[in-house]
Amino acid sequence: MSPIDFFTKETATSSFILDVLSSVNYAVVTHTEPAPLNELSSIVIWDLDSFTSQNIQALAALRVQNPDSMILAYAEDTERYAEIPTNLYDTILTVESLRLHLMSKITRLKEIYNARQIFRERMSHLVGKSEAMQNLRKTVERAILHTGPVLIQGESGVGKDLIARAIACVYDKFVTVNCSAIPDTLFESELFGHTRGAFTGAQNERIGLFEDANGGAIFLDEIGDMPLQAQVKLLRVIQNHEIRPIGANKTRHIDVRIIAATNRDLKEEIREKRFREDLYYRLNVIPMQLSPLRERKEDIEDLANYFIHQYAPAGEPYKLSDGALQKLQAHSWPGNIRELENTIQRTLCFTDPGIINASDLQIDEADPHHGKSLRFSDNGIAYPAADNYDEFREKQLDEEREFLKAKIRESNGSVSAAAEKIGMLRTALYNRLGRLGINTKDIR
Repeated sequence: MSPIDFFTKETATSSFILDVLSSVNYAVVTHTEPAPLNELSSIVIWDLDSFTSQNIQALAALRVQNPDSMILAYAEDTERYAEIPTNLYDTILTVESLRLHLMSKITRLKEIYNARQIFRERMSHLVGKSEAMQNLRKTVERAILHTGPVLIQGESGVGKDLIARAIACVYDKFVTVNCSAIPDTLFESELFGHTRGAFTGAQNERIGLFEDANGGAIFLDEIGDMPLQAQVKLLRVIQNHEIRPIGANKTRHIDVRIIAATNRDLKEEIREKRFREDLYYRLNVIPMQLSPLRERKEDIEDLANYFIHQYAPAGEPYKLSDGALQKLQAHSWPGNIRELENTIQRTLCFTDPGIINASDLQIDEADPHHGKSLRFSDNGIAYPAADNYDEFREKQLDEEREFLKAKIRESNGSVSAAAEKIGMLRTALYNRLGRLGINTKDIR
């Protein structure tokens, strides 16, 4: 069992902690100076009262040198240390709470530490160095420390299932529910179970998926496809932490971490009365928005090389040429990472080991987002397919229209915000929109 590093002066509380930990055979290394060490164990206990004037500086340095260590801080009056940033510790307790919950908190920190190791292993499969991916990793790592519902939104193929599994890595149970695959009439029975004889054909009692996930996490994939009646039931589960199987007279308490995902715009679904607004806000406690691949093209090279390494036969080296990489980066990837994975796998099937050229990549070059097709030069540069210059120019203007409308949508309809985002003057953008025949009132 790895030791615990304990930073404290000699006090009655520190003696109590040492006695408790020694009674359960925990090895403890005590430090009476606040100076951070280059190597610490996975759990650190920090006495704030012992190092009043040095806490922030010492904890910040400790975080930098030992970012994986889990820090449990305590004090007689924790409000005295409100100025300490919360990212410098993982848990803070009063002395009274520490005496009552010391072992349970240490056990929990160990669970979280182990979960972080699993999390890193799982997240290693989500490749990319873009700013969006770096921020996502940080968000997920913070999310595993909490128990609130998570709502993951993003297009199909962006890796929502992988993110859900990373968040749930602290739990032994992980139950997946594909909401789009359950008939409307069976939703309540599938999720909450039923008693024997509750309805025609119910010959035996059956526990639902929520009860099956009790003590763990449940992943409600494609939550936007859940019928309204089932949404009402789910709302009550989130509010009361209880379920009632069909035909049962009593409710059953459950403790389940809820993670939901959808490729739909739930705000639009709310406006169309297909999704409950109150359920949306209950689920959206920890929101995550996954960017489509076309918006983070700097990740394509790493992803492509990752899939080449994964699918290439042992001992057969493959490498992307510059033209092949340019062709991959020029594609819009409507199927996102899943489409890129299939493209690389298909290419390896039909290409001899060595250099992968642009002509070796079998990509569906039709772009469903813009209704156009692309052609590629010998060095992999993409250009709109056209038979004459007028047709080429019109396709360029269509692309510009779609680009500007997309930026205005991303800015919630604000032309000023869109102009700032793309580096144009507001008046210049208005003039350009007018020349392109774009009415901003028609952009949702």
